[in-house]
Amino acid sequence: MEMIDPHLHIESRNRDELALMSLAGIKAVVTQVYYPHMGVTITANTIFDYYERATKFEPARTKMELIEAYAGVGISMVSVPTDWEKVIEALPRYLKEERVVCIGEIGLEPNSQTCPDLAIQEEIFKAQLEIAKDHNVPVVIHTPFLEKEKWIEKYASLIDDAKLDKSKVLIDHANASVVKMIWDIGYLAGITVQPWRNVTPVEAAKVVEAKENLDRLMIDSDCASPLPSDPLVVPRAVLEMRKLGIKDADIKKVVLENPTRFFNLPS
Repeated sequence: MEMIDPHLHIESRNRDELALMSLAGIKAVVTQVYYPHMGVTITANTIFDYYERATKFEPARTKMELIEAYAGVGISMVSVPTDWEKVIEALPRYLKEERVVCIGEIGLEPNSQTCPDLAIQEEIFKAQLEIAKDHNVPVVIHTPFLEKEKWIEKYASLIDDAKLDKSKVLIDHANASVVKMIWDIGYLAGITVQPWRNVTPVEAAKVVEAKENLDRLMIDSDCASPLPSDPLVVPRAVLEMRKLGIKDADIKKVVLENPTRFFNLPS
């Protein structure tokens, strides 16, 4: 079965891993913006160089293993440049790039080392929501590891203030405890299956088994560096769904059709 991983950081995956992903059925990925750092100063030029890699080099590299790579742009809450206003100013230009399909991942993160001031993070977040609305592009939003309900409520308030189309919003890093909350507000939910997040392929499969709001659900790996990640969690979740007897049509909706529609990818 063909599938899409709608949230990962493709620069962290080597050619061997890309080959395994392709063998397992992953036909496309959406790499979300994130600049790995440890004690380095991040500037707007750092982010622009990252965009160039994500939109030009990475698609060429993944295509060698028959995977199409698309990209989100924006300012990640964990890698905020010192001159972030320059990135906000340039975002409309980058949204015109052929491989750019969303603004993301963006949001709030209380443990950010590059911008510990949540008030500034909120200012950056709101500016990006305005750009997303003006350019009618989807938004992928990060939820912190703890107190997910609190952060989702905060996002709902900010998104309502921005008057953003709820069908254009994916709240990611969800787990079984908050997917219904996300759906009730009107957004799409992304379940991130990742070892350190304590979310397993079995848990993701059981959410699909409930057959609720399958048209507003995705599953992703959030593969990144340096935290432990598994680039095959979407195929592993598909395997668990099949073990539960879930119909292929329902599986396909979650792992292929929904991300294709949300990001307006070629079918």
